[in-house]
Order: sequence, then C-alpha cells, then structure tokens
Amino acid sequence: TDYVMSKVINVVGEIFGKKEEAMKLRPRSWKEPHLLLYKKIEGEPAHTGVEMHYDGCDITWNAMLSKVTEYEGGGTYIRALRKTVKLRQGQVLVHPGELYHKGVDITSGMRVLIVGFTDGFDPQIVDSTSSQKDKKIYEKNVRIY
Repeated sequence: TDYVMSKVINVVGEIFGKKEEAMKLRPRSWKEPHLLLYKKIEGEPAHTGVEMHYDGCDITWNAMLSKVTEYEGGGTYIRALRKTVKLRQGQVLVHPGELYHKGVDITSGMRVLIVGFTDGFDPQIVDSTSSQKDKKIYEKNVRIY
C-alpha cells in the first residue's frame, strides 16, 4: 500500500499543480487503506453496493482488485459527473473526498477494491450538486477506463 500511496500523492500533485502540498497526504487512520467487498453470490449474504455519500476526507482513492469479468453491474457513480466510472483490475480512481458518489449495485459476482481515505491536502473542491437532479438512468452512463 505504500507504493499505491506514493503514486496517489504524485497523481494528486500533478492534477492540482501542487506537488509539494500533496506530499502532506497521509492515511486518515491506522485502518487505512481498507478492503471493500461487494458480492452477490447465491447462498451467501449479499452486499451489492453503497448508497450516495461523501467521505469527508481530503482525498479518496480506490484500487480495483477484481477483473471486470468477475462481476456484473457495479462501478462508482459520481454525481457531479453524472457518470459511473468502472475501473479495470489494477487501476486507481482518485477523487476529492467531498464529492458525492455511490457504489453502484452489482447484479452478480464479486467486486473487490482497496479504498484509502487520506487527509493533509485539501483540494478545496465543494460538491454543490443536488439529489433533486439525480436520475437512476445516469448510473447506466458507464465509462470503463
């Protein structure tokens, strides 16, 4: 995870043009990063997604461990983009922790990620989007990167 964290710091520094300030990013607690497991397998308790929320940290990162062939559905819906981002195995999504997003429900299989909440560099991006403009169809606007 130290390797991933160093890469996240580099990406954040490049995106915001503040490499020195991004070096201050640190995991929010000793629990970071943590494993996030979504599954819908017959005969097992299901955990298929996560409702709309924001993380309340400065920067969140998600590293995809599963192959896209190991589950159906899923992805991270980001309200401000009105898009669902679906990562390939090994890819990492980095976003301000204040952005509203949700784990879109999987319909079968298992989707596994490592998620990290970090503080120390506030990108000062406020998500002013409203749930009043949300439409379920937006979650189907999937981009695989």
